[in-house]
Amino acid sequence: MAGLLWISDREPGVRELFAELLPEAEVLAPAELNSRLSLGQRPDGLIIDGTQLLELPATLRAPLLAMPRLLICTGISLAAIPADLFSGPGVAVLAKPFCVEDLEAAVEWLRGVPGSLPVPSAPFGALVQRRRGRSVRGHPRAR
Repeated sequence: MAGLLWISDREPGVRELFAELLPEAEVLAPAELNSRLSLGQRPDGLIIDGTQLLELPATLRAPLLAMPRLLICTGISLAAIPADLFSGPGVAVLAKPFCVEDLEAAVEWLRGVPGSLPVPSAPFGALVQRRRGRSVRGHPRAR
């Protein structure tokens, strides 16, 4: 992806992981992101925690949804998140916890690799999730 890319997640480990994969990106603690957005600064792409995005005032959140690339990393159920957060054409969701394949697909999408995400079948933004069904610990089928 050409342009300015910011990484901001409430979990330091997630910020560090994306920083290793996207060395061209600038890593911001949530408070720093809020300060920059309040000053009217905007990147061309942003990786943000879902809860962090929900906590932003609507006046700061709305411009983010119109960015060329907005990757929301969240452990929140999609059903619990307002659908308007996924309405932007450049919005994708990376569900936490994620596997290596999901992470690779998200990085490819951020870099603009054609076909890196499936075409969404719902009115939500693209969902970065290539995993098979998850097993539940203690369930007879769990390995």
